Amino acid sequence: MNSNKQNLINKIKYRSQYRGTKEMDIFVNSFVNKIINDLDFDELEHLSKLINLNDEEIVEISDGKVKTDINKKIFNLLIDFKKKY
Repeated sequence: MNSNKQNLINKIKYRSQYRGTKEMDIFVNSFVNKIINDLDFDELEHLSKLINLNDEEIVEISDGKVKTDINKKIFNLLIDFKKKY
């Protein structure tokens, strides 16, 4: 694995643990840990963009209330994860 990809993974994992509210820390961190190893670099960049949104935006996206430019695979994984969470 190249260092750029590993650096991005590390940043995503860190950010997913420290969101602001404990509930979202748990939700986003669980989601990230479930999918992160199956993503390519481009998808990781989209995941990074997603987890850097504020908590309300992530909830609205995961509820399907808001359209987003997040990668379709990431979006679908988030929707599926929310249904099972």
